[in-house]
Amino acid sequence: MADAPRPPVAVAARPAPDADRPSPGAPSGRLLARAAALTAALTALGALLGLFRDQLLARTFGAGTGTDAFLVAWTVPEFAATLLIEDGMALVLVPAFAAALARRGAAPPAAGPDPVHALVRATLPKAALGTAAAAGLLVLAAPLVVPLLAPGLPDRQLAVDCTRLTATCLFSFALAGYCSAALRAHGRYLAPAAIYVAYNTGIITAVVVLDPADHGVRAAAAGVAAGGALMVLVQAPVLWRQLRTPPGPPASPAPSAPQTPPVTPAAAPAAPPGAL
Repeated sequence: MADAPRPPVAVAARPAPDADRPSPGAPSGRLLARAAALTAALTALGALLGLFRDQLLARTFGAGTGTDAFLVAWTVPEFAATLLIEDGMALVLVPAFAAALARRGAAPPAAGPDPVHALVRATLPKAALGTAAAAGLLVLAAPLVVPLLAPGLPDRQLAVDCTRLTATCLFSFALAGYCSAALRAHGRYLAPAAIYVAYNTGIITAVVVLDPADHGVRAAAAGVAAGGALMVLVQAPVLWRQLRTPPGPPASPAPSAPQTPPVTPAAAPAAPPGAL
């Protein structure tokens, strides 16, 4: 008796990989929401400390020639913050670090020097030396700069002294902006969000600790210099740990599903002669 033809075997198709499913190393939605909430909280805290700082300065020094001298000197860090933290460093360095991280992820582990470390070695010393030289030049040229910023200022020497203190922000703000750009490119946002908390804390602490009767508005200018240093200190350890972390191996593509040969039913045997 001839064997009955076998029915075709239905092979279940492998489901396509879910493109919306996060990779094992991707941060979860809860982690991202928590980071966003902490960043917003630090930003709001920095703004509140800035309001308290302004009220403290007004209550401590009032309106007068001393406050005018400090406000003239304060134009230096205000200009430096816009140029070196908010705009300049972010617009230039964030895309540069993002490209270096992309090259790191695409290269095999032993493909040569790490692109991120190479970028830091090529850019950080130049940025530090350039802004340190600019800060030193402003310290020396303060007697010439103050009359340009505020012609006819009554207490010019006090403004010169305050400007020499705030000139250090050209250096510290550049380092703070560099750290912020590098950390944001690495997906680290909490330390950059805390810089204005540190900055305003430095000013408030200096005004409270230093005796205004002895130092006058120079205490506030010293606080600006201390706040700029604190902006670097809250970020530099985080960036150092980030750069010291060895890069992981590049992500390998997902293995493709093995090709299963199509299963066809066996051909039925021919009917014997005379069966019809």
